[in-house]
Amino acid sequence: MRKFLGLIAVVGLLIGFTSCEGPQGEPGRDGLVNSKVIDIQINQDQWNYSNQDNNNYFYGVISVPELTEHIYDNGLIKLYREYNSGTSNKSQVELPFVRHSEYLADAATNTWGFYTETVDYEFAVGAVTIFYTASDFDYELDTQFQPESMHFRLIMMW
Repeated sequence: MRKFLGLIAVVGLLIGFTSCEGPQGEPGRDGLVNSKVIDIQINQDQWNYSNQDNNNYFYGVISVPELTEHIYDNGLIKLYREYNSGTSNKSQVELPFVRHSEYLADAATNTWGFYTETVDYEFAVGAVTIFYTASDFDYELDTQFQPESMHFRLIMMW
């Protein structure tokens, strides 16, 4: 009897998953999901500095006219950083992205420094803002610092 009730429960779940109605609102072609992939490049000289007390970071604001009110309200937005873009060994990592790193702070004394790099984003209708923060805030001491150029892939589904 338990096996029979278990079978009925599984069949009920399967029916529940397969009997959903189509998308509400503005459906895609033939009821399928619409999607758009947009490549974004922020060059090293395009990073802006926030210069706020106790909360300094770099940011880049990218105009994305394809990010409409409908997509903002009903869609899914994902952003990925792409490494080695345009090569056969390219790879992507989803944002927010956190990486712990070390660097040789003083070669004469073989002293190493450590920091955590964070890249995250926010979006609004028509724009995406990408943020770069390093945990040691060394760029407050090194006023010449700029984050490296970065390539991103914005994926929108609605």
